[in-house]
Amino acid sequence: MIHIITAENRRNYHHALMEMHRQRKTVFIDQMKWRLQESAGIEIDAYDCPEAIYLIEAVAPRAAVTGSARLLRTDRPHLMGDHFPHLCDGPVPQGPEVWEATRFCPAPETPAGEARHDLLARLIAAIMETALIFGVERVTFVANAALAPLALRAGWEVEPLGTSKRAGRDRLTAMSAAIDQRGLRRVRARAGLNGPVTRFLGGDLLQAA
Repeated sequence: MIHIITAENRRNYHHALMEMHRQRKTVFIDQMKWRLQESAGIEIDAYDCPEAIYLIEAVAPRAAVTGSARLLRTDRPHLMGDHFPHLCDGPVPQGPEVWEATRFCPAPETPAGEARHDLLARLIAAIMETALIFGVERVTFVANAALAPLALRAGWEVEPLGTSKRAGRDRLTAMSAAIDQRGLRRVRARAGLNGPVTRFLGGDLLQAA
């Protein structure tokens, strides 16, 4: 299952959050050689703020973390608006009905290929379920050359916000995906999911239908 972690229930997930930050350091800094800040063996940045929502896949709050992602509101500072506006042909989408998805991170031992593709599909379903719960209409994200075609084929209604641009040895594309029930059903169907993948522990939020 994929746990929705907010300021409301974060106290229940200290272990999972620390493991997520350790995995981000291993994947993004050690393996992918991103020029990010690290501290005490973890990767954490200015956007890991109280308002951030985390999606962490684990069978229980203290179980092994198999993947994660971060959701940010866009009516406050966020990565695309601060660091990647040049990827958008027009204004960066912002507002209370728009979220940004960042830091998609598989566990370091996740095999390349189908296992990572399946994890991405589950996290996309989780992003859509969470966005629907919170009344969000659109999610933006920056995809590299490997992620972009997978995101385009996931089943949701997604479009580039501008032309792809080179970044070192990679290419980056800003994208925007619509959030609605029909899109969620398509994502679930393509991923072979029979129902919701998310769980909210410690609050009154309901699963997305």
